[in-house]
Amino acid sequence: MILAAGRGTRLRPLTEDVPKILVPVLGVPMLDRLRAFLGRCGVSPLAINTHHKAHAVRAHLRDAAEAGLPPARLFHEPALLGTGGALVNAAQFWGDEPLLVWNGDILAELEPAALLRAQQASASLATLVVQERTSDSRLLIDAEGALCGIDSRRRGTQRRVTAPRKPVSALAFNGISLLAPNLRALLPAGGAFDLIDALLDAIARGGRVSCFDMGDGFFGTTGSVERLRQLEQGLSAHRTLLARWSP
Repeated sequence: MILAAGRGTRLRPLTEDVPKILVPVLGVPMLDRLRAFLGRCGVSPLAINTHHKAHAVRAHLRDAAEAGLPPARLFHEPALLGTGGALVNAAQFWGDEPLLVWNGDILAELEPAALLRAQQASASLATLVVQERTSDSRLLIDAEGALCGIDSRRRGTQRRVTAPRKPVSALAFNGISLLAPNLRALLPAGGAFDLIDALLDAIARGGRVSCFDMGDGFFGTTGSVERLRQLEQGLSAHRTLLARWSP
C-alpha cells in the first residue's frame, strides 16, 4: 500500500496543480516510479490512499492502465486519517499475507524480499525500515533490533515502552514497513492515528516490532522542494537505481 493522501504543503507551489504523489521526479511522476519498482519486485496487488486532488490520481491511474501499467485500488479519505487510520480505512485490502506499506514520497534502495525474510525470521507484528541519517525524529532500537520507543522533536514526543536490552540506538524511520496479518486486529477501530503510536501501544501490551537497518543504501524523498532537488541530483548520479525506478 502506497500512502499518498498528504497535501504536500512543503512542496508548494508544485502541489498547487497536482497531488504530491504525481509531482515529477526527473520528468516521471513519483507514483509511476514507485509502481514500476514495486512491480519489478513482485509486490502485488497494490492499493493507494487519496485525499488531496484525488480526482487527479484516479485519472492518472486510468491513463496508466490504458498504457499497460498494472492497476491499483484506491481508498479515499474525505478527512486525513494519518498513517494508521489509512490502513484501517483499507482493512478490506489486507489479506493473509504481510502488507508492505510505503510512503509515497520515498525512494529507497531496499529489496522487499529481504525485508520479508527479516519479518519471517523475527515473527514480529511489524518490521520497520530504519537508517542512520539526519532526522528530527528517531526510533529507539535495542540490541536485539526490537523497537522500544521514539524520540521525535518534530512531534514533540519522547516515549519508551519497554526495558530494552542495551545498548540502544536511535535511527531514522525511512517510511517503509512490513506488517504481519495479525497486526490488523490490534489497531484502533477507526479515526485518525499514526501507525508508530499504535505499534508502540502494541509493544507495551507485549508485542514485538522489529527494525531493519538498510545501512548506507540510497534514500531520497520528495518531502520538500529542496529535498526533491537533492533526490533528483542523487538519482542522476545513480543511473542503475534510476533505471529500477523508471517505467
